[in-house]
Amino acid sequence: MIRWDIEKDRWLRKTRGISFQEIADCILSGDYIDILENPSHAGQEVFVLKMKNYIWAVPFMVEEDQSIFLKTAYPSRKLFKRYGGSYEKED
Repeated sequence: MIRWDIEKDRWLRKTRGISFQEIADCILSGDYIDILENPSHAGQEVFVLKMKNYIWAVPFMVEEDQSIFLKTAYPSRKLFKRYGGSYEKED
């Protein structure tokens, strides 16, 4: 199961044009590039996804019940350079 904070989801949709539901669908279909350890936060990992013509970082935690809790999502220049891809600004 994948979970997230509803208020954070609203904020992401408003400010970054992406929703946790879109991200969860991508993860559940196995359509992610990589999973990395989060060097900034112990106990967290980061899904690397290609969405909206860019590379996104999605930090998450695996909870005691083995569910995945998505923390946030942001486009990452560092991961874009590492994993490649093409950026096309959407209208």
